[in-house]
Amino acid sequence: MKNIFLSIAALLVLGTTTVSAQGFKGKWFILGEASYGTKSDGDIKNYSILPVVGTFVAPTTAVGLGIGYLGSKNETDATLTLKEGTFIVQPLARKYWAVTDNFLIFGQAAVPLAFGKNTTEPTNGTKTETKYTGYGFEISPGIDYFLSKNFSIEASFGIASWSSVKPKGGDASNDFNFGLNSGFLNGMKFGLKYVF
Repeated sequence: MKNIFLSIAALLVLGTTTVSAQGFKGKWFILGEASYGTKSDGDIKNYSILPVVGTFVAPTTAVGLGIGYLGSKNETDATLTLKEGTFIVQPLARKYWAVTDNFLIFGQAAVPLAFGKNTTEPTNGTKTETKYTGYGFEISPGIDYFLSKNFSIEASFGIASWSSVKPKGGDASNDFNFGLNSGFLNGMKFGLKYVF
């Protein structure tokens, strides 16, 4: 892990091409975003992958659409495994502010739509599945560093979210979160972006 951070730091120092957010209007981008996290000594695992395609509708404003998958596995109970798999469709909008020529910060608003399934697998018993649908609203700040004119690396995290999840045949439950790692795609997310 230390080598990964040192490699990223070296790339940041070596990035010599300057980029100005003022020149983005009309350009498109492709972003690959992913996250992975564990809790309780690795007994709970969460991951997500979200490719995004978007365009700059103004010099510092972009809109896009992400389609991806998130999953989790909980093995904290020795007699039971809980799994969750969710397909996400996420329209989003971003506003960028330049800190330096290569370094930008952004605020993102997104409206994720979720289609998923919870699975309960007891060690001695019958597996059960519950399908659900959901939607929400999320606000995420982030940072974006351009390594060259076309490539950047970024990191973001949820800060506020509201969601409504309805299991098949059940009642919807609403949830509001304010704080780090809020939302359907909770956790710190890292991405690599290509602007063209």
